[in-house]
Amino acid sequence: MYRLISLIVLFLLGPAALAGPWIDPGDAGLRHDIQVLADAGVITGPVSTWPLSTADLSLALETVPDDLSGEAKAALARVGRRLEAAREVGKITVVGHVSAAQHPQEIRSFEDEPRDTGEIGAGFEWTGDRYALRLQGQWVDDPDDGKEWRADDSYLGVALGNWMLAASTSERYWGPGWQSSLMLSNNARPIPAFTLERNLTTPFESRWLSWIGSWDLAVMWGFLDDDRAVPNARVFGGRFDFRPLDSLEIGISMLGLWCGSGNDCGLDEIGDLATGGGSSDEYDRLGGFDVRWSGTVFHTPLALYTHIIGEDFGDGGTRLLFPSKVLGQFGAETWGYLENLGSYRIFLEWADTECDFSLYRNVTGDGGGGKPGCAYRNSNYKSGETYRGRSFAHSFDQDSSIYTLGGILNDIEDRSWFATVAFGNINRKGAHLSTVAFNKTSYQAVELIHSRSLDRLTLGMGLGFEHRDDKVTNQTQDDVRAFVELGFAF
Repeated sequence: MYRLISLIVLFLLGPAALAGPWIDPGDAGLRHDIQVLADAGVITGPVSTWPLSTADLSLALETVPDDLSGEAKAALARVGRRLEAAREVGKITVVGHVSAAQHPQEIRSFEDEPRDTGEIGAGFEWTGDRYALRLQGQWVDDPDDGKEWRADDSYLGVALGNWMLAASTSERYWGPGWQSSLMLSNNARPIPAFTLERNLTTPFESRWLSWIGSWDLAVMWGFLDDDRAVPNARVFGGRFDFRPLDSLEIGISMLGLWCGSGNDCGLDEIGDLATGGGSSDEYDRLGGFDVRWSGTVFHTPLALYTHIIGEDFGDGGTRLLFPSKVLGQFGAETWGYLENLGSYRIFLEWADTECDFSLYRNVTGDGGGGKPGCAYRNSNYKSGETYRGRSFAHSFDQDSSIYTLGGILNDIEDRSWFATVAFGNINRKGAHLSTVAFNKTSYQAVELIHSRSLDRLTLGMGLGFEHRDDKVTNQTQDDVRAFVELGFAF
């Protein structure tokens, strides 16, 4: 506790700001506001491929309808303030943060929170007319992966027309889910990668393609660590995200592991990886789609979403949109505004990360069983979709079935609250490959995270409780989690 108090005192200074060409994932309150504006028609581009372009959001906010609802007006004001710093060109901003945690969260949601017991970071960022730079360094106390010194959340980018090419260690998050993403989440530390992303999500001008609406494309070529079954493997992924209707957003994604020690690393292998060529054990690849629909039911806003992916799509042929060995995620959410309270969102989400999970077999009439030990792994790339010991796909890793009830509140004082209750079973087939539990384990957790701006400082706090019951050894584990995090930029 003395260390926590001393760190807080040391860093109680500096103004909070948001700058740079992107908005990183990790702020559920800001994401809620952006989603409110997207559902209200203010933002017309896709908003489920993170990081989001600040240029695209700023352009959308230049033209605003007059008949906005109460929650949309409040969201517009908050997002507008957050984008003000991003419009500044040529300014060097000094950034830093400090965090301390008791039993750091091993299984993360979209909301950012400390991965380790203590961390101090500092750096600077600068955005010019064409180039963007952010350099940060962190020192971590007692890290799980043994890396005390890091350069996470850094990047060097150059604008090429309507594209941003970058070398980065920035976090990424693909999909509509709030608990996690089946494809690419911010659960693990960010993967060093070369990335290519659109700056503006403007529609095609061609009459043959204009029906697609606003669209986004993100491509990454990442470099994994050497402490794995195939050392120094590469990860290649791409996501095409579009909104053919104001109420409908569709994403198509693929991601795969290739190269590494003892494997071919040529251009032919990249082509096979992306198109589904080659044998199923030559690459470890995921492919699939996600859909989010929003509307009004009985005068109440409602959104339904699903994320369906397959493990090792292809097997010699292209089946990206119709994957095999299917994993699924399903969710529903509603939102609104209470005059004396603020803007809120409530969501219910379920994810099943067993290949060909039971609901899928029931719907399709498949009389076979599921495929434990299949998700996010194959016979060659046995470490699968992990980085520094944690899954960078779904945070509960393979063979888990988890329900999450969550709520977000951005109150009238511009303070943000994010609460979740999660329960289910992790590694329920006991394949001994999961990063979160060695055996089948019953899981229950509750968490509350709060963030606010204090003059020129951002403050985040969290409190949670987690219960695990190992169904093989009958051992139970109860952990009370807490953290505090402070950030500044000036």
